Amino acid sequence: MIQIVQSSEFRVQSFKKFFLNILFFSLFTFHFQLLTFNCFAEEPPITITSDSLEYEKETSIYTARGSVKVQQGDTTIEAVEMRYNEKTSDVFAEGNVKYDDPDISLKAEKAEYNFDTKKGMFYSAEIFSKKDNYHITGARIEKKGEKEYFLTKASLTTCDAPSRAWCFKGEDVEVTIGDRLKARDVTFHVRDVPVLYTPYLLVPLIKERKTGFLMPDIGYTKTKGLYLRQPFFWAIDEDKDTTLILDWYSKRGLGEGLEYRYVATGDVKGTDWLYHLHDSKLNKDFYELRFLHEKRWGDSFSAYLNLNLLNEKDFYREYSKVRDERIKRFLESTGEISLSTEDSRLYLMSQYLIDLKDESHTSAVAQRLPEIGYVVNPRRIGPVVFSLTSSAANFWREEGVFGQRIDIYPKFSHYFGDRIIVAQNLGLRETAYSLHRSEAEGFTNSVHRDIFDYNITASSRIVKNYASFTHAIEPSLGYTLIPWVERDETNLPLFDSTELYSKRSSVELSVLNRFIDRGGEFFTLRLSESYDSYGGDNPFSPLRIEASIARPIQIRGDTSYNSYSGHIESVNSDIIIDLHHVAISLGERYNRNEDTMFYDLGMNYAHSKNLSAEARLWYDAKGGGVRDTSLRMKYQEQCWGLTMVVAKKPGDYSIYITIDLLGFGSLRV
Repeated sequence: MIQIVQSSEFRVQSFKKFFLNILFFSLFTFHFQLLTFNCFAEEPPITITSDSLEYEKETSIYTARGSVKVQQGDTTIEAVEMRYNEKTSDVFAEGNVKYDDPDISLKAEKAEYNFDTKKGMFYSAEIFSKKDNYHITGARIEKKGEKEYFLTKASLTTCDAPSRAWCFKGEDVEVTIGDRLKARDVTFHVRDVPVLYTPYLLVPLIKERKTGFLMPDIGYTKTKGLYLRQPFFWAIDEDKDTTLILDWYSKRGLGEGLEYRYVATGDVKGTDWLYHLHDSKLNKDFYELRFLHEKRWGDSFSAYLNLNLLNEKDFYREYSKVRDERIKRFLESTGEISLSTEDSRLYLMSQYLIDLKDESHTSAVAQRLPEIGYVVNPRRIGPVVFSLTSSAANFWREEGVFGQRIDIYPKFSHYFGDRIIVAQNLGLRETAYSLHRSEAEGFTNSVHRDIFDYNITASSRIVKNYASFTHAIEPSLGYTLIPWVERDETNLPLFDSTELYSKRSSVELSVLNRFIDRGGEFFTLRLSESYDSYGGDNPFSPLRIEASIARPIQIRGDTSYNSYSGHIESVNSDIIIDLHHVAISLGERYNRNEDTMFYDLGMNYAHSKNLSAEARLWYDAKGGGVRDTSLRMKYQEQCWGLTMVVAKKPGDYSIYITIDLLGFGSLRV
């Protein structure tokens, strides 16, 4: 029995009454109007809307023509003509068929669908996954369930344009919306040209992590030959995953890597990385270990360990694709446990450094293993601000002096004044050493150092307003006294900046100029120099000049000039020129005492969101020449992107082309 529910214009209770109403309505309008009724077999109801509707009582089939729309809950089917069997809930639709549910939209020439089983067949059809932007096209698409589809032959892409830039074409394609796609005999097409083939393809159709092979990396370098990296991703759990990596270099050998990532309740997260590569040309094994673990207990207690280890210091220069790694001097590992309060912090930390420079040896680097410290943040006690740093450290190294050090450094500060602000700082420092292997290098085994340092600085500001800008002059005059440090009595190995204390009685004059307009501060210039009465024949320090220009060209730099030698001792400068679409940067690092001079040249081009480019060059002016160059160009469209990276270093070069496919990751060639 069929219950007919009221449509938007009228209610019908039987086929006869339905027919009379249609006839009566047509006499006044001379054409059929919109007719809607609901057929209830099970909940939710099925609603049919069309320009015309016929019913065959013997077969229980409704035939609708013209703007036909059948709806059940969130599922709708539209077509030019449609037949609906009320007994079986089958729908037969022809002409511009459109199927829509919360997950997909589907277009077809004709379709067969059952509302009860959610199964059907769509011919000359295309599926569009709303959440993930997948377009799947096939001559025949079988809907095998709520979210399952099967296609004998199909193409898959995430491009929205009618002329697709790329697609995958394959056979026996199984699609589970919101889960994955499987296919065999798959070819990758650029436009209509096949360029790659794989016998099997498994693609996750979800944003969430899913176990499976990731897109491979393919490349070439001069010294290592062809390169292939194949990663495999394992989604262990919601809060844990692992990536397994296999690298192959045609001229060098195989590398294996494993990366494990985890996040846990209680502010815990971490990443572990282990990599091994046997270089057949150099006949040695490279090992890399990275371990990062962080944990917090509320706002006060925290711990972290950042471990970075290499067995061969030239690993990054040989194999890293990251420029900053290739030019890195030290590889640092640190670990710390700290307990913080509003006013203080107690910590236990360790630090280990690997010297990556060829001529240097890690065995001579002092390692902090470990250090315990207590820090009191600045706090006001009456008119005085009190702060404290204290530590007990063990410095160890394989070669040279090592030992233990206790350092206690309380400081008292006092400020007063209005137009002229006077700041005073008094520090009392006590440091004790217990040294080992010291006699051979001229050090005593036990050293105790008691010193105090005092500084007083007076500063002010003079402001002059002009028509278009404001000029502010900020002079300061300071005096520093360290009276009790004798160089011969404190002959110490250099562990860190704590040892950089010398007897001093110096006056320093500094003048800072600021120029400000409506756009903000656009130019600053500071000159400073000091006079030390304990300086002997050279009491004046090098003249230090610091300057910055904000616009139209950004310039930042500092330099020091020694008036006694007549030489510039150091230069650090950065220049950035922004020419609308192009930004050019030049950095210089010069140190006369260390005999180093480096230039870092960069260029960035960004014409639009589609095209960008970056070029970098690192030049050693003291004999090394060009140490590292790289060029990176990127082009981005709606469903794909292309990135080309060319890198060159002495004796080697590499070229990589990365193809980014929306929804599929990256393919590097």
